[in-house]
Amino acid sequence: MPSTAYLSKKLTRELLNLDIDEGIRIESNKNINCKMYVNKRTLGYFVLEIEDTNSTNIKEFKFYRDIKPICRLIDKIFGKQYSITIY
Repeated sequence: MPSTAYLSKKLTRELLNLDIDEGIRIESNKNINCKMYVNKRTLGYFVLEIEDTNSTNIKEFKFYRDIKPICRLIDKIFGKQYSITIY
């Protein structure tokens, strides 16, 4: 499993370099059933889709212009154990 510092740096780098036709899927490595999808829009803001399937299928959308609150939200939801997939 990659180190926490490596994942955090990789996530920051991928968010900064994300193109409008790409996305990032973040999944927990623990037993929580939560996924997050991050996309970038043409105006430069990020769209996050948070899918929580623990009890019910809840989807929530959030919009951000900066990556710092995105990284804080990821740490809050997933802790330091998550995987990143670029699509």
